[in-house]
Amino acid sequence: MTRSLEPMIDFFLREKGEPVHINGVRQLVLIQDATNTIQMTDEKIIRAATPLHTGDSVDYRDERYLITSQVDRNEKSCRGRMRKCNQSLALNWNGKVRCFDAVVEARTFSMETGKVISITEGNILVSLQDNADTRGITLSQRFYMTHQPFKVTGIDRTMNGIIQLSCTLDSINTAYDDVEHNIADKWKYETAHTYALHINQGTIAHVLLNETIQLNVSAADNGNEIANPAITYTSSDPSVISVDQQGQVMGIALGQASITAKLTYHPAVQSTIEMRVVETGTHIYSIAITGNPILKTGQSASYVSHIYDHGVEVFDQSVEWSLRNQDDSTPTKGIITTSTGNSVTIKAGSSSGENNKALALTATLVSDPSMSAEKNISLKNLF
Repeated sequence: MTRSLEPMIDFFLREKGEPVHINGVRQLVLIQDATNTIQMTDEKIIRAATPLHTGDSVDYRDERYLITSQVDRNEKSCRGRMRKCNQSLALNWNGKVRCFDAVVEARTFSMETGKVISITEGNILVSLQDNADTRGITLSQRFYMTHQPFKVTGIDRTMNGIIQLSCTLDSINTAYDDVEHNIADKWKYETAHTYALHINQGTIAHVLLNETIQLNVSAADNGNEIANPAITYTSSDPSVISVDQQGQVMGIALGQASITAKLTYHPAVQSTIEMRVVETGTHIYSIAITGNPILKTGQSASYVSHIYDHGVEVFDQSVEWSLRNQDDSTPTKGIITTSTGNSVTIKAGSSSGENNKALALTATLVSDPSMSAEKNISLKNLF
């Protein structure tokens, strides 16, 4: 595009102009490739009848561009050179994460995607729009790009509208960095969630034909019980056993089916129980464990199993007790010190590293080992 377009710029914009958004505002502009040869960087010339500025963001054909050159201002139009943003960077300010489209230059790029695949000396140059958010970037601030960590080593603000960052490859901080989602220091300001869900009637339970029972389900986050968790229930065979979204199970026909409970917003967290439909006259035992759901390190607490037949407590049955870590890790972070009939005493380990861990206490019916119940016990530091 030459200055000869100037007298007819309005005509060319009407006839040949393409719609773009400049800083979010829709405009008609003229676009042409900056060079006749194919290059790794996508660079174009933009011309508009409205003002253009270095650092303006341009949304063109579903891609974000940044005006990286000085702007040539003529009587009726402005012209500049823009480059496609080839990376999106997430920068973290004390837990407040903001994402920025950026032009990143490195020594080696993928010819197909434009993404960094190898950085010979670990150095890159990042160009960002100069705005109120990017002005908050500081030296040594860390960020991730294509699952690789970088640190800001230099900041150049001499070009109006553009901030340029000199960055070098950094080390992964496994304790704080969310490498999967390219966010540095995420877990430094946020708590990583470890969810658990348990159906507390054990692995097998019974329901009478044409009768209902209520599932007893508990959920925890980092060992702390969740009040009123959102749970989705499904039956493997609704023609035998149905379940509603309040966890009420009904025996439809003699047989068995699996009932699965899932955390609605975290469906990978689930628990399953085998339900058997039986006729009247069959014993239907269930177990409930009572006791403090929180145990402080080094201290002891007692727990009691209550055994029910058709929902009525009975006293001619007994249980065997077992204890494990909720996450099945070893060694177990507590011990059974005494076990008398249907009561048990547990002592938690004394290590402060057991804070926010959890134990799973299981009571198994002696007369029917397929019947069991489990109680989750959160471990907390004494002080």
